[in-house]
Amino acid sequence: MIVNRWLALGFLAMLALPLGVSAMTFYTLATVDPSRIVAGTPLVVTPSPTQLPTETPDPAQIYLDGLVAYDAGDYLLAEARFRAALAQAPNQANWHNSLGLTLTQLGRQDEAIAEYQTAIAFDPALAEAHYNLAALYHALNEWAKAEAAYQTALEADPNLAQAYIGLGNLYQDQGKFVEALTPYEQAVMLAPASSTAQLNLGVAYANAGELAKAELALEKAVALAPDHAPAHYNLGVVYAYQAEAEKARQEFRLVLSLAPDSTWATQAGQQLQQLQP
Repeated sequence: MIVNRWLALGFLAMLALPLGVSAMTFYTLATVDPSRIVAGTPLVVTPSPTQLPTETPDPAQIYLDGLVAYDAGDYLLAEARFRAALAQAPNQANWHNSLGLTLTQLGRQDEAIAEYQTAIAFDPALAEAHYNLAALYHALNEWAKAEAAYQTALEADPNLAQAYIGLGNLYQDQGKFVEALTPYEQAVMLAPASSTAQLNLGVAYANAGELAKAELALEKAVALAPDHAPAHYNLGVVYAYQAEAEKARQEFRLVLSLAPDSTWATQAGQQLQQLQP
């Protein structure tokens, strides 16, 4: 998922969308700071014949505060901030997209879909909103809607590697392994340093029966992410299928050391038992 163009493309990992906000500042309301009030000190309001105007908080700053809350995992506060910002500037497509992602995190899928669609209505070229909508449809197993939204995201931004990965994942989830190869290959071309893209491409090659290509892609994946147990496990399986038993054993032992209490470790242990010399 992608919050907006500031947060977009930070997180690839499976679900990755990773996130950072730079140059953040917090706004303060024009009130008394409670930390500066000494206990027992009476607060006195001096009557004034003229009511001073109250400064309206900048909606852009409220939105930035929402991003800070989102980044901290406080999704309820993020929702409140995004809604407050949109109350003053309802036509900001990025802000609707961010609210949609927040609602997705809160498990309110129908509301999230509505916000993504609103973002797209305001800015049809906002690739991030199309991608987030696609990912949500994907999670809901609405395959046709997800595929259409991934394709639209790529029409809006042909360089959005995450959308190619998402489309490849969609095909893999449906058992369309050959179809998954093209979007994964495109993702690797756009983001060659992405271990996720290399891993998914390697798995797709393996499922399509192209073991030599699978081995090459998975070796790149573990080189990019040496501590990623799933990549080592899948590489071990490919080695085993090609009768490279010692290499396979080395990969499965790495899985046991990297993630000893995981399902990957359990499967790696079973593989090692079958590969005993």
